Amino acid sequence: MPERGVWLAGLPAERWALPWGESRTDAPAAVCLAIGTGVAQAQSAAPRSLDVLTGRWTIVDARGAAVGESTVEVQVPDAMLFEVRRVGTGKPQALWFANLEAGGWMQLFVGARGSVREFRTQSAPGAWPVVMGAAFITQDGQVTTYRMTISRAPDDETRRVLESSRDAGTAWTTVFDYGYRRARD
Repeated sequence: MPERGVWLAGLPAERWALPWGESRTDAPAAVCLAIGTGVAQAQSAAPRSLDVLTGRWTIVDARGAAVGESTVEVQVPDAMLFEVRRVGTGKPQALWFANLEAGGWMQLFVGARGSVREFRTQSAPGAWPVVMGAAFITQDGQVTTYRMTISRAPDDETRRVLESSRDAGTAWTTVFDYGYRRARD
């Protein structure tokens, strides 16, 4: 069970029990996707809080074309975020970000088979970009390592890059490279 009482129950993702007693039924099962942000000059502030990621976002590909949307809410200030993301015509995906007392940020999501998966922080505590990752056995039976990089840009832009490796991190393949632009009301 993850630290700080962060837990999810009732899978597959029709219902999630959250640590403060609330339950959610508004997001279907998720697949592995990730968050992030972009320009090196904004990287200096330590990611003690990822609350800067809250709000409505338009997700864009490398060419700047809109490919989806995301809404990120603060569940517990400086400690837990909840995101619902939709890319293309797929089902919405639910993601949680938790700030652990030891070890920095962690991302929780529901995997393709309905089990809760987590990406733990791999970058130095307090450093930007935030790098998270883990290894999983994929549906084809292979162990695959995933690395998600969250980098910062101005407040109205972020970047999220997810990469995978089937050789324990020797070579990486980009799964997606999304820009997030704050949605205009």
